Amino acid sequence: MPIEERWVQSGLVRLHCLEQVSESPLTPFLIVPGAFGVAEDYVQEMSALAPRRCITISLRGRGRSEVPKSGYRFEDHIADIATVAGQLGAERFASEKVAMMGYSMGAAYALGYATEQSSRVAGLIAGEYPARYRALSAKWAERAVASMPDRARPEVAQALQRESSEVQLWERLGSIDCPVMVLKGGQPGSLVTAEIAAMYLERLKDAAIVKLEQNAHELWRPDFESYIGAIRDFLERVDKVQTRGGN
Repeated sequence: MPIEERWVQSGLVRLHCLEQVSESPLTPFLIVPGAFGVAEDYVQEMSALAPRRCITISLRGRGRSEVPKSGYRFEDHIADIATVAGQLGAERFASEKVAMMGYSMGAAYALGYATEQSSRVAGLIAGEYPARYRALSAKWAERAVASMPDRARPEVAQALQRESSEVQLWERLGSIDCPVMVLKGGQPGSLVTAEIAAMYLERLKDAAIVKLEQNAHELWRPDFESYIGAIRDFLERVDKVQTRGGN
């Protein structure tokens, strides 16, 4: 199915997105990448989920999206997600619920959006991250630039660090009414410990923990089929809930 470029204006910032164009009645799927992920990272996932309509975003300062000097707070990223969900394909997203997946730091952004816009979210996948947005250290910014020189612009890493603050989302999770799948790696390096998984189950109304035994923090490798299979199964469940007209 065709995957096309889309541009969305979020305040003064122009955001780059990719859309798998489809008239399918299946629940649309919006993907939020990790800290320095970009829309192009998820072409394989979108293709594997055809004919579902999929949209993925490069957050401000990442990929081909514009790079403002400031505006990198947790709330600014949630506003970007809301803008994409509202503007991109208003013929569907503005009138129907959307399923979402956030990966790593993007999971915190997706959870934040879902706690504020529960009525707009049909299902949520939280990939490899606790329900918190942490205050980032200067060393975090340095490591990001050093380890991802082709992705992490120094000025963006520094702005993310400078404008970050601790946001605990655990107590807000009860406001999320839709099904949630917490997707975690089963190998060393996973950020979702047994304790964190238990906290999700305790606080969410409808939650499942799915562990990908062969994968670690990078959920898609080496076993891509288990990863995309878990996503596909969850989205099929969401479709059935939407067809019935409620949770």
